[in-house]
Amino acid sequence: MDTCDWRTQFPSDSRSNIINKILETLKRHLPFSGPEGLNELRRIATRFEDKIYTTAVNQTDYLRKISVKMLTMETKSQASAGYSTFLPAANYATPLYQSGYHMVNDNSRTSLPKREPDLNIDDWRTQLPPDSRQKNVNKIRDSLNKHVPISGQEGINELLRIAASFEELIFNAARNKMDYFRKVSFKMQTMEEGD
Repeated sequence: MDTCDWRTQFPSDSRSNIINKILETLKRHLPFSGPEGLNELRRIATRFEDKIYTTAVNQTDYLRKISVKMLTMETKSQASAGYSTFLPAANYATPLYQSGYHMVNDNSRTSLPKREPDLNIDDWRTQLPPDSRQKNVNKIRDSLNKHVPISGQEGINELLRIAASFEELIFNAARNKMDYFRKVSFKMQTMEEGD
């Protein structure tokens, strides 16, 4: 059994960057006023990150929990603004191996589900070009790579799983092809604006 705690190998500035990303997300979604409000949001972000940091069993678990919580905030906000249909947060915690995504050993690519959901033949999902979902997963992964600190193959694999999870949530929540691409673009834009 490995007795080395993963936290000793986690870059300290990465925690600060993650707290800042959480703070930016909170600022977009929670009302606040003045320096006191901003300080309170910073305390919330710091406590939130620290709780996940101390309870995570490894770096992958830490990044997954942070990502799921931030995605939940974004999705709830979009739902209240009329951007998407609300999906209960419990659904986000479904392990990706149960959702149909599998890691492929060649260059650590994430493969799309082996089978799409059972849908009507006129459904827009059946009319997407075969590789468009995989391209969107790759684009989301590339954006995440710019904003989420990773180390080692485990971190790279976790980014792929997170990107696949984001894409799957968007795919399942979209009402039509245009809505799907708009939501993917919106997710990419919100990640880029987080800088």
